[in-house]
Amino acid sequence: MSNPLNLDLRARAELLAYLVAPHLLARQMTGEWLSVGHVVESTALWLKTNGGGADVMERVMLSARAHDIARGLEKTSGSAIAPGSVTALFCENLCLDFCSPVARDIYQHCLTYLVNVGCF
Repeated sequence: MSNPLNLDLRARAELLAYLVAPHLLARQMTGEWLSVGHVVESTALWLKTNGGGADVMERVMLSARAHDIARGLEKTSGSAIAPGSVTALFCENLCLDFCSPVARDIYQHCLTYLVNVGCF
C-alpha cells in the first residue's frame, strides 16, 4: 500500500532539512557526505514517521537537492554546524529538533531554496 502524494511546500522543506542536516553532520564527523543508501533510508524513515507520500521522482529530486544544499552551506558557512550543536540537531526520536537554532536555520534555508526554484 502506498501513501498518496501529499507533500506540501512546508513538508518538502522539512524533509529536505531532515536530509541536509545529516549530510552536514556526516561531513563534519567523517569528512564524507552521506552515502546514497543512508539518504534513501533517511527519506523512507521521514516519510514513514510523518505519514508523508512522495513518488520516486520527488524523493530523488529532494535527495539530490539535499546534497547540493549541504555542499552550498558548507561553502558559505565554513563549518556549517559547530561541534557543540551536533547533539542538538535531532531529538531522541531522530526527528529534527526545531528548538535548535541550527535546525531552524537549515529548515529556513531549505524553504527559501524551494520557493526560489519554484518547487511548490
